[in-house]
This record gives sequence, structure tokens and C-alpha cells, in this order.
Amino acid sequence: QTFVVALLVACLLYCNGQETCVPSPPNVAEIDGETDTQPRDIQTKIMDALSNDTEVMLAVNALSAERALVYQESKSLYTDICPRRLVYVTRVYLSQYKEVCYVVSPYRQRVRYAVCGGSGCYGGKYYKSQCVRTGWTRLQFWVWCPNCGFKLIARWYPQCCSCYRWLPCLQAADEITGRS
Repeated sequence: QTFVVALLVACLLYCNGQETCVPSPPNVAEIDGETDTQPRDIQTKIMDALSNDTEVMLAVNALSAERALVYQESKSLYTDICPRRLVYVTRVYLSQYKEVCYVVSPYRQRVRYAVCGGSGCYGGKYYKSQCVRTGWTRLQFWVWCPNCGFKLIARWYPQCCSCYRWLPCLQAADEITGRS
């Protein structure tokens, strides 16, 4: 018990005025939406409903055209330590997960979010690191709900990945006491 108290005091002394130690990795926020392929019958129902609602069709086309204008940066000389993979949201839940709604043309509306790589992105001996979703952007997009038709909704989705590093508290205490 004395050793544990000494270890905690050592950790606090070490962390005071230094880089603060962190007891655990960063929390990963939940994503509101599913990425599975839309069933063919749902796609048909959406297209049928769109053909009867020209205003929504024009709005979807406008969003698609706006999001198609994306500037591609040239980063050939740099190494991305947190590679990302973009996945498309095809289905969301409304009314506190009671009603499933399907994204209208998810690839055209570019309703997507970043999936990040794993841990160890920083490469430091004394640090732990993890790729974390960042760049949360509010996206407005059209969905079709079987019970109520078309709705324009907004959700927050991460578009980037960043490497977060931290000094684990127990590791900081071990360095002070000379244990490894």
C-alpha cells in the first residue's frame, strides 16, 4: 500500500510542470449512421419517390453539384501518419432510434466520414499514440423514411484523422522510480 501511495505521489510530482500524464487513450465518439449497402428494393422506392417530388430531386442535385467541387491538395512529399478511409453513410435513425431512414444518393451527396488507422502513429518510445477522428463537419443531406417520406437533416461527421499522443501515468511513474 505504501508503494502505491509513493507511486502516485511520484507520478503527480513528475507530471507537475511537465507534460501531463494521461491515464487512458482518447475517447472515440460514436458515429450516427450505418454504412451497409442499401437494399435494392429501398433504392427503387427512393427513386420512385424522387420521380414524384421534383423539388427534392432538384435539392439533391444542388447538394451533389456543390460537394463535387472539391480541391485536391498535392501532398506527394509528405507521409500521412494517420491514413484515413472514407465510408459513406447509407442509413440513419431518427426519433431516438425508432425510425430508420435511408440517405438519398449517399455517394452523390457525399455523406461520408473518416475511419482512422490504429495506434502507434507517433513512434515515440515514451509515448502512446492513436489515430483519432477529427475535423467534425456538419453535413446537411436528404433522407427518405418509409413512414414519412423525404426529410432534410443534418449530422456531424469526422472528415479527417489526427495522431494524438500521450504519456501514460504509470509509465511516467515507472520512469521516476527506475522501473521498466
